[in-house]
Amino acid sequence: MTTPSSPIDSPCSLSAPIFPFTAPSTTTTLPTAPTPHQPPINDALTRDFPQLAGLSQEDLTMLLEDEATFDAYFNTMPQALELHQAYQQRLKSNIALAEKNESMRPALESLRLETSNLFTQAQDLKTRWSLLEAAQADAFKRFSPATQLSRLRSATTLQESLSEQLANAFHDGNGDDESFARQYREVRKVFHRRALALDKWEKGKVVWRT
Repeated sequence: MTTPSSPIDSPCSLSAPIFPFTAPSTTTTLPTAPTPHQPPINDALTRDFPQLAGLSQEDLTMLLEDEATFDAYFNTMPQALELHQAYQQRLKSNIALAEKNESMRPALESLRLETSNLFTQAQDLKTRWSLLEAAQADAFKRFSPATQLSRLRSATTLQESLSEQLANAFHDGNGDDESFARQYREVRKVFHRRALALDKWEKGKVVWRT
């Protein structure tokens, strides 16, 4: 049994299934109702398609054996007509939706191009930001707590070394008492300030403000 074709292509009227009719391959007219010795068929198929219940065995045999007759008959049944109508409505709806989507193509293409350009710009800005961030981190590195602590240690050591150099030079007879006392006092004053700050920092008493 083949799938029924569209009722538009059927040679039979679309109003309702009609018997008797002439099959394409014969001129014999089929009976339209069962004979007294042939009661109507009552099964699942005829309950779903009541029109078949009144057909004779010969009619059913012709429907099964003649494809054109089968299509012509079943394409005029209410169930088939309803199915074809639903199909046509869905087809029209899909066509309308496709036309609407197609009309949006230029706008979507423009939006896609704009999005691509913006994405490229964003990638460029991201690369630039990474470079600037690295440069900024390098520039601010000398202001970090660890760097400042290291610089304070070096400066304290340097100041202590300077005071020792002044003392050694004075012991070697370089400079007078007044000049040595004044210079040595200033150098040691700076040294003690730095040493005190370094001691507090190393003990965790210095709060670094960011």
